[in-house]
Formats: sequence, structure tokens, C-alpha cells
Amino acid sequence: MKAPICNVCLKSDVLCSNCEEKLENGEISELEIKVSRILKDLSNEYGSLRDSEIKHVYDTENVLVIVTAEGDGAKVVGRGGEIVKEIADQVDKSIRVVEASQKDRAVIQGLLSPAEIQSINTVFKPEGESQKVVVPEEYEGKINLSIDELESLIQKITGTDYEIAFE
Repeated sequence: MKAPICNVCLKSDVLCSNCEEKLENGEISELEIKVSRILKDLSNEYGSLRDSEIKHVYDTENVLVIVTAEGDGAKVVGRGGEIVKEIADQVDKSIRVVEASQKDRAVIQGLLSPAEIQSINTVFKPEGESQKVVVPEEYEGKINLSIDELESLIQKITGTDYEIAFE
């Protein structure tokens, strides 16, 4: 399993100097360390986790978002969601798994699930252009992330600012 921390640190309760430096510089968080270690422990039981990669873990008010390498989302979710259920029990939060992708739309769709993206538009404003994601209004309130949290997560994962609108 590939994680934000090295294999030695995954297996021990102490961080090496390199991983400690990453933590101090804000490249990784305590939460990423905790979730990575939980997944490492679960990899003994679930073989699919052994060849998966965890890129980042983001914490929001109600949800823990785990960003995996492209193609590794299903491995982290597990059959019937059994792996994420175990993680959720240990961190006491809902879990959302999103695969990193070259295409922003795939990342956004993963975060918005079960909602569908109606369209992504370029909006021209006096201060410059921006991207707007339009989601059918029937999904408003059904996604357990606030609009601010969604926009912030999308920016952190894709590096691009998007505005979410329910219409």
C-alpha cells in the first residue's frame, strides 16, 4: 500500500524524521497518518488494499474525504462498502472516497455523488473568468457537504476554483 507516509511509519507508532518534517510543513496531517495506518491494518484482512494508493485525506464537518490514485477508489471502498464502514467506525465520520483524475469533472462527480453534474460552464466576470458547476436543485441538501466545503475540496484536489450552483 502506498500512503502519504513511508512504510516504516505506517507500521510503527512513531514518525521518521522525513515524515515528521512533512507533518510540520503541513504536507500531511495527523488525520492522513491515522487513516493510512487504519488502512494498513485493514490490508491484512482485505488484499485489495495492498496495491492501492492513498493520496490525501481531507476532513470536513461531517465527512472524511479520502483521495486515492486513479483506479483505486473501489479497492478502498471494498465489497459492499465494507472497508469504508470499518474506517467510518474508527474515525466516527462518514467516508467519501474520490479518485484523483486528470479530468476535473471526474473528481467533482465523485464529491457530488449521488448528485449528477448538469453542466460545467465558464462564467465571464469583470474580475476574470471562473468555472461554475451546475447541479440539479433536487439534490440540494442531499449531499452531506456544504457548498463551501465542496468548493474548497474541489480547489484543493484539482487546483482550480469552481463555484457550485443548484439550479
